[in-house]
Order: sequence, then structure tokens, then C-alpha cells
Amino acid sequence: MENGWSMKHLHRLIVTSRTYRMSSSVAGLEKNQAVDIDNQHWWRREPNRIESQVVRDAILTLAGTLDSSMGGPSVPMDKQEQSTRRSLYFNHSGLQRNSFLTVFDEAVVEECYRRAQSIVPQQALALSNSGLVLDASAKIADQLSNTTENDLEFIERAFRLVLCNTPDSFEIKTSQEALAAWRAVPENTEESVRAQFVWALLNHNDFVTLR
Repeated sequence: MENGWSMKHLHRLIVTSRTYRMSSSVAGLEKNQAVDIDNQHWWRREPNRIESQVVRDAILTLAGTLDSSMGGPSVPMDKQEQSTRRSLYFNHSGLQRNSFLTVFDEAVVEECYRRAQSIVPQQALALSNSGLVLDASAKIADQLSNTTENDLEFIERAFRLVLCNTPDSFEIKTSQEALAAWRAVPENTEESVRAQFVWALLNHNDFVTLR
């Protein structure tokens, strides 16, 4: 009220606050853990799963295929599987719900659009088998391959792009071993090998977790 009901002012106040910018890492904070292991006094950020729409839109964004145009009619249920529009525009009701979004705790109409936060096997299966993820993996891998000269660069850039994290020495070694193992499969091509690596990162827990 004191700032003319400015939402921009409110958003800036929130995102620049110390609480909002807290890390979820417990590295080097053994003293805090000993005093408050359950984080009842909020000395660190609690990791949480990102919303279902953000999961889908992030996959399309990384692949470079997200339609970010604003406005227009909602996408009917029978067109959603092929659509690249933002998930915000998907038609959603109590009777008709997108199966991919529902797996990742879609907002429930009958419960005032509240969301649960679950970790269930179906989520891993959706990221493993969805045509959306498989198609995006190939596109992301192709983009990365065009801007990297070797496996090490590819691995490091893939981690930063998909997981927003820099891989440590163990992760780099494991990734190199995985690429070598996939290359040993006769029917694999260089393109499919790198697409499989990106697919594995999209299935990583950190891809769907906000820390």
C-alpha cells in the first residue's frame, strides 16, 4: 500500500530478501545441523519439486521449441500432446487433465487448485518414456554438440544447461564412462549416444528440484 500497490516492488522485496536467497546446501554447516537438524528455524532453504507446468516448459525451453507467444485460445485436450505452447494455455478441468502434468502434481480443480508434492515411480517413468523428453533430448544434444569440441566440454555444458550445476570430478568420470559404454553398443550413433546422456540428465532428481 505504501508503494502504490506496486507488485514489482513487492516481487523485488521478496526475491532480494535473505530468506528467499538461502541455499538448501548443508555443506560446512554441521553446527546448525546439530542444533536444528529438522530446519524448524529455517537456517537453510527447503528443497522442493517444481510445478508440473514448469517441468514441461523447461524441457521445451532447453530444446528451443517452446512457443512463448501470449494470449489466444486454450489448447484442447486432443491437441496437447503435439502442442509446444506454454502449459499455462492447456485446457484443464476436473474431468480432463493432461496425463504428463498430472503425474507431476497438477493443480487439482476440485481442491481450489492446490498442489500436492509427491515422489512416485510414475514420475520417473514419465521422464524416461515420454516422447516429449526423448525428442527434446536429441535436440538439446545436437545444440550442445555444435558448440563443444570434445566430451569434457559437452559434459560440463550439459550439466550447466540442464541441472544448473558444475559437475565434480566423480560426475565427469562417471559421465565419460557412460558415453564410452553407449558408444560400444553397435546400433548407437554419436548423435544417439549424446542424446542418451542428455536424457539421463533430464531424469536426474535435480532437474525437477528447486534448491
